[in-house]
Amino acid sequence: MPERSSRRRQPGPRSRRRPSRTRTSARTRWSAVSVLTVALVLTGCSKDPAATTAPTAAATAPAAASTSPSTGVTAPETSESDVVRARSGDFGVVPPEAWAEATDRAGDVQGLDMVLLSSRKVGGFSTNLVVLTSAGDDAALEAEIAKGREQMGAAGRTVTETPDKQVAGSTATGFQTAFEQQGVKVVARSYGLTRGGKVYLLTLSSAEQEADHAMTELDEILASWTWS
Repeated sequence: MPERSSRRRQPGPRSRRRPSRTRTSARTRWSAVSVLTVALVLTGCSKDPAATTAPTAAATAPAAASTSPSTGVTAPETSESDVVRARSGDFGVVPPEAWAEATDRAGDVQGLDMVLLSSRKVGGFSTNLVVLTSAGDDAALEAEIAKGREQMGAAGRTVTETPDKQVAGSTATGFQTAFEQQGVKVVARSYGLTRGGKVYLLTLSSAEQEADHAMTELDEILASWTWS
């Protein structure tokens, strides 16, 4: 019998294992374009003279007043034609006086559901409300809010607490940030809530000197909010 070679087979070079690719979740992409930062996208739009829009039908039509049980804010009675529907079809709101829908002006933002823009400029800035929608639960919302606070703080913004808001029977929690953009001092209030397996992120942005009035207008919007 032929003798077996006493030589041991030298192991070949080990194949390098590629590091496992971490899955980029929708939550990561969501954070990058979330309502917590999208106010910056609209700052340029709000400084554009073309962004000044005519008042909505809801603003020009006289109406009787009613009080929303969820916010205690007096809101005008409206008809279906006054309601602006979200792209998702999940909800609708009635814009305040001199506000109009501007969703198409915000560019290609993932999950963008609604943009409302005031035609009134204060300090060169038009108050705006942005709503983003994605699939998620309470845990996803908590992570989103925490990530937003972290990102805004890292960007040098002043981050403070803001009171919860009631949105058609759901509680929205969030925070406030203050920063300067293109020479304009901006205050942004960011809120999040969940309903029916979805996360809704809202950001109200206004010039600093318009912050109190902007909050009053937000309350008016939330008083008109209805789920579909």
